[in-house]
Amino acid sequence: MAKENSVIDWEAYGVLLKASRLANGYSRGLSLVKAVEEKTGMRISERTVYALEDASRAPSADIFIALQQVLPELQDPEFLRPVFRNSNVKVAIVSL
Repeated sequence: MAKENSVIDWEAYGVLLKASRLANGYSRGLSLVKAVEEKTGMRISERTVYALEDASRAPSADIFIALQQVLPELQDPEFLRPVFRNSNVKVAIVSL
């Protein structure tokens, strides 16, 4: 189970991750996994995607960032606002 004493509500993140995946045409986790590997070179499993969506695990920083590269909504602070347990948290989005 994902950490409960986290800055991020991982259950809410999972809901937004799934919504973003589906909105971007990735009907299966496997298609998202392939897109992440193609875009970032990072290999994650389909099982990991579903574990993140049902909040049975929290992503590593690498996975969190890799998913943002393929799912543009995850780069939008307003889209992600509901996942933060404290509304005073500031998020830095950096474009290199």
